[in-house]
Amino acid sequence: MVGPAEDSPRPAVVPGKMLTASLVSLLGAYVALWVPFLGVPIAASALAWLWFRGMKLPSVIIAVGCGAATFASDLAGPIYVTLWLLIAGPLAAAMLSKRSLTSVVLVVTLLMSGVWIGLITGAAAYEGKNVQGLIGSLVKTATEPALKQVVGTDKGAEETRKQIGEMATTITRMWPAVFVIMSFLTSLFAVSAVAAVAKTSGAMVNGPPTLPELDMSPHVVWVLIAGVGLVALDKFIGGWNGGILGIAGENALSVIRWVLFVQGVAVFSGLYRRAGFSRLSRSLGYVLLGITEILLPLVSLTGLVDLFVNVRKLPRDGVVGPTIAAESGSGSESSGDRGPWHD
Repeated sequence: MVGPAEDSPRPAVVPGKMLTASLVSLLGAYVALWVPFLGVPIAASALAWLWFRGMKLPSVIIAVGCGAATFASDLAGPIYVTLWLLIAGPLAAAMLSKRSLTSVVLVVTLLMSGVWIGLITGAAAYEGKNVQGLIGSLVKTATEPALKQVVGTDKGAEETRKQIGEMATTITRMWPAVFVIMSFLTSLFAVSAVAAVAKTSGAMVNGPPTLPELDMSPHVVWVLIAGVGLVALDKFIGGWNGGILGIAGENALSVIRWVLFVQGVAVFSGLYRRAGFSRLSRSLGYVLLGITEILLPLVSLTGLVDLFVNVRKLPRDGVVGPTIAAESGSGSESSGDRGPWHD
């Protein structure tokens, strides 16, 4: 484990650059209103630039100010955008000084998912609807233009309408998983941007593991068990309260499937490296794993098996891995970061 970033010498901050960082953060805040996985990383990088140069309080104040400024475009913006910026900026920068990058991504993902769910719950309460009703109405509004473009009563038109209806039903049931996955992508880009800024700022933070060494903890299996249990319980009691337990279980299974998929890809990456595959061959292998529909569940199953049998024989002793040392201009590697649960 490396020392906190504040132990490293900090470059001086000139007023002009501080103003530039503030404007970049403001730009990111407004972009986040429409494209969170782009806007949040932009703002987070600017806020982290201030944080790693010792401007911690200004970083927090600017995050709050930029979030509040989104009031001009969205009345709720000062609430959720401000929280996003604080989580992905100052909080992520502080955590990266002491925790592994994958741990920070996990925490930021959970917190940002909480913001999303809180936002949807608050909007539903404001509209006087339940959450499922609000999501259903939003999905209906979004799919109506597509349905209107489908004309005729032939078999092809009916099939298209059916597919649109099935998609709408799936989104209505699986919205929590959708927001968790969106939060993960946003968190991954934002935390990676913060780590890159740390490198240029003279800070030392834990770097990401290489793909062949990426390793989750067997603890993630509890999410799988909970998901299966909720679905089974919902069927046993006959869909209590609109089948809410089954919906929760389905969402948990949807999220954990992709977690296990990533673990499975890491397993194949390790096997590719052990077999001496060229970079081109490995790239083609990753593409096949990702686009071949029949392989997706098999890759996830491989990830699940690896959690228990440790196919790659990785040490699971809590050793954190490669660090990014800015002052030397390159990262110094130790044993790989074994994932978000192995700090």
